[in-house]
Amino acid sequence: MLSLANVRTASGAAGYFAKDNYYTRADADRTGEWFGEGAAALGLKGTVDARTFEEVLKGNLPDGSRVGSDNRYHRAGTDLTFSLPKSWSILALVGGDSRILDAYAGAVKESLAWAEKNLAETRLQHKAKEKIVQTGNLVAALFRHDTNRNQEPQAHVHAVIANVTQGPDGKWRALRNDKLWEHHTLLNAMAMARFRIEVEKLGYEIGELGKHGNFEGVGVPKAVREAFSTRRAEVLEKVAELASRSPAAHDAATLMTRADKAPVADRGALLDGWKAKAEELGFTPAMSSRVPTPGPRRSLARSAARAALFVISAMRCALLPPILPSAWG
Repeated sequence: MLSLANVRTASGAAGYFAKDNYYTRADADRTGEWFGEGAAALGLKGTVDARTFEEVLKGNLPDGSRVGSDNRYHRAGTDLTFSLPKSWSILALVGGDSRILDAYAGAVKESLAWAEKNLAETRLQHKAKEKIVQTGNLVAALFRHDTNRNQEPQAHVHAVIANVTQGPDGKWRALRNDKLWEHHTLLNAMAMARFRIEVEKLGYEIGELGKHGNFEGVGVPKAVREAFSTRRAEVLEKVAELASRSPAAHDAATLMTRADKAPVADRGALLDGWKAKAEELGFTPAMSSRVPTPGPRRSLARSAARAALFVISAMRCALLPPILPSAWG
């Protein structure tokens, strides 16, 4: 699943970060990492420094450039939140298979690399007319979190894309993020397609299929997934009270039911609680259907082909050229 939200103002964002450390310190004390050709051009590599991150969101860049002005509204950025289906979070976090988390993080990066190449745009003034041009670069910070607001296992990656990009003339300008919004379901499908290839290499089997390329892992019963999904239940309950069932209504319900994300005081106790709850439900991750070793190369090739065809189909529906990451095959 992929959800988008604008980080609307730098001052509001700075207060939000200070209050909850939501983006500047990921769960389990994992710091974020810089991502994108734009970030590299600014010398932003490796671990994210919170102060630098907030300055970039304000439009104050490390090279001395300024995007936006004090007299004009400047959107701080866009938060793309990639979330694993619940069964994979349970297998990774309750079952302790961190390879699943690494596979998903890699899939997200691959999807974002495609977005950077094909969806990043800015506006230029040409002969007194506005012209939209591709830039091929993003300045983003990635943060890996592993709990939802109810402190349940929910692995997700925040890709916070700053509202800056370098135009073809070398000047830094505001990022036009329209295509990111238009094609977010495609980006999720691409990430899940790559993730499918990687988890099947690990020996896991693909189970129930959902929308936009999402899928569960075989062996994690629905009752177990629902028991660890009280946050989702809150959102669905609120949606039922609204007049609409649209994606916008789901987004509104998410905001209406959102509580502050409390810090995890004792991660060991939290993990023990998750395991105890799973045992009460009669479930252990070892019950999941997983072969000891990866299947034959032929099976992996078929998986890659299915994933590629799904993404190509999604791209055609979005009227985009079927360009797959070069690493697929």
